[in-house]
Amino acid sequence: MSLINVGRVCYKIAGREAGKLCVVVDTKNKNFVLIDGNVRRKLCNLSHLEPTNILLKIKKGISTSDLHEAMKKEKLNVEVRKKKEKKVKVEKEVKEEKPKKEVKVKKEKTKKKAK
Repeated sequence: MSLINVGRVCYKIAGREAGKLCVVVDTKNKNFVLIDGNVRRKLCNLSHLEPTNILLKIKKGISTSDLHEAMKKEKLNVEVRKKKEKKVKVEKEVKEEKPKKEVKVKKEKTKKKAK
């Protein structure tokens, strides 16, 4: 049985989110786990994690919001990221185009065939 299993609280020790608290949400294989919490939900190498002795009672693949609630129950610090605002497209005013001049095409007169 591995020390790192679903619900294990860890510290991230490498990468952009080093020093932040995370929780193992799912195990992929012997080297990689899916983490979430105060970090982005992503696959992480076990060598980049420092496990703690805290184990949360959560289900495999729990949603981020439910995980944050479980972390609050255990009195763990939860950092909530700001949601990005959606950009609203501004429609450009359509300029009225002048009607194009009609070009007259000369029709060639066809010669009637004599019978």
